[in-house]
Amino acid sequence: MKKNFLLLIIFFILVISILTWFFVLNYLDPYQSPVLWISFLIISFLLSFSSFLTFIFYFIKKIHYRWETYIWHVISSFRQWFFVSLNFLWLLFFKIISAPLFLSWFLLFLSTLLIELFIQNLKIEN
Repeated sequence: MKKNFLLLIIFFILVISILTWFFVLNYLDPYQSPVLWISFLIISFLLSFSSFLTFIFYFIKKIHYRWETYIWHVISSFRQWFFVSLNFLWLLFFKIISAPLFLSWFLLFLSTLLIELFIQNLKIEN
């Protein structure tokens, strides 16, 4: 798969998820089907946030590596921002249920860091 094709797919994910988020907010009644409303809202937010920040982080990597980037840079950018947006949603959930926020943030950050290091270690060995 080419790098530009993958970036185009991520762009389409961004557009579709933003449109889904817009349609969920405007046309779906949260009182008739709250589980469907919340799940669509969370999924569309997760995908749109991670896709948007993937582009930003990818271009930062592109500048950092002096315009020589490869497909794994795009994949790692998407993976890292997917984890960050997932952590953001978990922190929002912990805030809603009144869990201790600092401890939750620390444990989520630590788990994400360990998962990322594990994935990078697997990629180096293969």
